[in-house]
Amino acid sequence: MRKSLETGKCVVLEVLTPRGTNLSKFMEFTEEAWKTGIDAFTVTDMPMGRVRMAPWAASHLLVESGKDVLMHFTRNTRNMIRIQSDLLGCHALGVKNLLLLSGDNPSHGDYPETTSVNDIDILDLIRLTKLMNEGTDLAGNKIYGKTDFFVGGALNPFSDEDVERAKQKIEAGVDFLVTQPLFNSEVAKKIKEELNTKILASIVFFENAKQMSYFSNVPGIEIPDEIVNSAEKGDDYLKEKSFESVLRFVEETKDVLDGFYIVAIVKDLEKIRKVVEIAKS
Repeated sequence: MRKSLETGKCVVLEVLTPRGTNLSKFMEFTEEAWKTGIDAFTVTDMPMGRVRMAPWAASHLLVESGKDVLMHFTRNTRNMIRIQSDLLGCHALGVKNLLLLSGDNPSHGDYPETTSVNDIDILDLIRLTKLMNEGTDLAGNKIYGKTDFFVGGALNPFSDEDVERAKQKIEAGVDFLVTQPLFNSEVAKKIKEELNTKILASIVFFENAKQMSYFSNVPGIEIPDEIVNSAEKGDDYLKEKSFESVLRFVEETKDVLDGFYIVAIVKDLEKIRKVVEIAKS
């Protein structure tokens, strides 16, 4: 992944960890998806506050099977001690590429009474990984064996406040940023020019109107009218127009951006293969 990101031809595919101990479908899908030419799987960390297998466990299994991984690492379900302990554990398991996130509010998930932990903010989490790369923890204590973390942060290009926050993340030491799902190539080009850092644009294509409706209600995502209106002609037409829009976006931005992040609802391997083909051409 690091090498592909340096050349500006990186494609990663998001996967959800299982809601249980049965890994057969997860391993079967990732085995087939790896053949599409993606550079890494990005493994989520309990999105929407719902209980799933720990991302480090699934990530380790993927690494052991010869695949590269970008693991989500969230701060709001860990106290400061656990954060540092888990980072060391991830590194020992071969999980060194991390997307550092605050995490979804647990009140929206399976256990709404769960406490959200705020021992450390996202900027200090970024700084912590860089300190560990230099051989110390957040308190300045020496750790025995430097880490080799490669870390990214999230970016909503439609929020001026978040763009300014992204600049702080860059200053704190992130190696790259991942956007919210984008459809507008001009927005992508503008944010790349303004931030002047490695950027992966999230992309998503919809299978049906229900999926599109869900994403249209997520703050920071702007779906083009062309796709929204296509839903009136049925799911098949929406699916076609949605995919066409994504391919056009990839074609228009592949020489400007550094890569693409395919969101987890996408399961069609032939479509994933087509995105990879265009992105790397």
